[in-house]
Parts: sequence; structure tokens; C-alpha cells
Amino acid sequence: MYKKICVVINPDSKEALDLYEELLSIFSKNSFQLLNDFDFKNIEDMDLVVAIGGDGTLLKAVSVAVKFDVPVMGINMGTVGFMTDVEGKKAISEFQNYLDGVRIEQRSMLEVEFKIDNKNHTYKALNDIVIARGASVSMVETIVEIDKVHLATYRGDGIVISSATGSTGYALSLGGPVIDPKSNEYFLKPIATHMSQFGGVIVNSESKCDITISTRKDAQISIDGFIEYKIKSGDKISLKISDTKAKFLRKNPSNYYWSTITEKLGIRKGKYI
Repeated sequence: MYKKICVVINPDSKEALDLYEELLSIFSKNSFQLLNDFDFKNIEDMDLVVAIGGDGTLLKAVSVAVKFDVPVMGINMGTVGFMTDVEGKKAISEFQNYLDGVRIEQRSMLEVEFKIDNKNHTYKALNDIVIARGASVSMVETIVEIDKVHLATYRGDGIVISSATGSTGYALSLGGPVIDPKSNEYFLKPIATHMSQFGGVIVNSESKCDITISTRKDAQISIDGFIEYKIKSGDKISLKISDTKAKFLRKNPSNYYWSTITEKLGIRKGKYI
């Protein structure tokens, strides 16, 4: 079913490169192209993107896949791999099953727009958008509006805006909830503010969030952890749920998520209860 395959690997992982070369030799009837430098400018047409690495590699693979509207298969070579579907040691034996066709799961993405030096920027993020202070210890003030109504002004280290998929990432470490991955809602949580104990807010998928930056020093915006820009006082950032969906190949039914997530978080056997 999937003949033209783009493989995205962590360039620092010898294990990922070894696995790619093994796939290349076994599945020689398929055409493969390798992206190991995260330079996505000269990409050929494809049917499937395979990410070999951890969640960081998978996020980069998604940024490629959405441009071609194709699914991603995630092979975990890291320690946790919340978003991957196959453990590295099982990839060779299970690869053909994925090529033959399995369930396609769709995940909501965030869409962010902002302007820097009179240039407009638009990006899509599977995981999260983080607005934070830069190297300076000075706090950053984020003025947050939901559908043009003032929600709050947070003063501290910044704010995280997370999709349902990203709720197991940075947002979780801040005390946020794990959101069902099928959900279209998104989550806002301040970082190290006087309201840090505030649980944050879950925003419905139809609502738009506008954030205005106020800071005496430098600040930055990070998109899925690998796209970063410096921002300054007065800059405005708009966020919403994108019309674009990320697609993943999944072998197991959707309810399997809750079994794997509790296992990976270490709470399945009451470890943290």
C-alpha cells in the first residue's frame, strides 16, 4: 500500500541509522529517501513518513508528513516514546503489517501566527507552543485573550499552549491533565508565575487565543521544540486549532492509548499512587 517512504532519523543515533539500513535491505521493493539532517527543503513525493527515534524525531517527521498529507509511522528508539507505535526491536518483524495497511489515527494540531520584523509567520504544531523568557532572569508578561475577551495576565517565566497530544509533554510536567488524544481542545498553563498552582484552562476547538507579549528583556517562542524565534515586547501571537490533522499508522485500537500511557508514566501498578 505504501511504496514511497521517507525515513526521518535522529542524526546522532547510530541505532536509528542501523535500523534504517536494515529496513532498506529487507524492503528493497519500496523506494526510500532518508532525512537525517532535518533539512526539509528538497523532499521528494512520498506515501508514508517513518520516524526512527524518540518523540522529538517524530515531531519533525510530522512537520514533513503534513505537507504531503500522508501518515507517520513512529518507531521508538528513545526511552519513553509517547507518540510512537512500535518499539525498535520489533520494527523489522512488524514493518510489513504497517505497509499492508492498518488503522489511521488523526490528531489535532495547533496553528500559530505571528509577525517578526514585518514578516508574517505561520506554523502548525502537533505538541505545543511555548512562550518563555530568554536568557535573562527578568519575567515575561503574557496578556491572554480568548475570543477577544481578556482571560488573564500572567507574569512569570511564560506560558505553554498544548494540544491534546502535547498534554503528555511539557504541560504535564507543569501539573496539567492528560487529555484524550482524540480531543480537539487545547490547554493553556502559565510557567512559574504567582498563579503556578492555577490549573490552567482547557479551550474549545472553535475558540481563538491571542497573546500579547510584555517584557523588558528578551523572550522567545518555541514551536514543537525545534522551531524558535526571538520575540519582543508588543509582539502579538494568535493560536487556534488547525484545519490540518496529523495522521498516524496505528496497529492497536484507540482505547489501547490508556493502557500504554499509564505504563509509560509509571502509574499502572500504583507506583505513584
